[in-house]
Amino acid sequence: MAEKDEETGDDNNTPKNSKIALEEARLRFQGESERRNSVESKIGTILTVDAIIVSVVGVFQNLSVLLIGAMTVALLSVIVGIHGLRVQDYHKPGLDIDDYLQYIDDPPKPIRRKLLMSYMTAISGNEETTDPEKFFKGNKTKNDEKYRNLRLCQYLTVISLILILIHSASAVLC
Repeated sequence: MAEKDEETGDDNNTPKNSKIALEEARLRFQGESERRNSVESKIGTILTVDAIIVSVVGVFQNLSVLLIGAMTVALLSVIVGIHGLRVQDYHKPGLDIDDYLQYIDDPPKPIRRKLLMSYMTAISGNEETTDPEKFFKGNKTKNDEKYRNLRLCQYLTVISLILILIHSASAVLC
């Protein structure tokens, strides 16, 4: 008769693939959480740069077309950045904390399977369903959208800085 593992209740002969898969899913979910924090921090930095650009340009007495263009582009970057930082519900795996008692009498293997599916659904969402009521974006898709906003903010900020440099260069040359 196979011995039972005290900690997990599994047979010692049972492959540990389900444990490995669940750990990998946890790590992937954690990676998406860290990715979210990273992109939001980077967007915040770009917004700070844009605020400095708008403040510095606003100091000039005679605003040229280039300076007005730089301010406009920086403000557009701010709008895109704020849109990227908008509050979104990120999905969490597993049951609500109050519902975890449902797991108490289940053997570990089905619990790991349910948790693994829950992690994967939180990360990937249910974006392939044809039922609009069941559709939701996964955390990865939401982070991808934030990164697209970040890249657009970066491009706009660089354009704004180039316009300021062109204005400065033309002022020095004239």
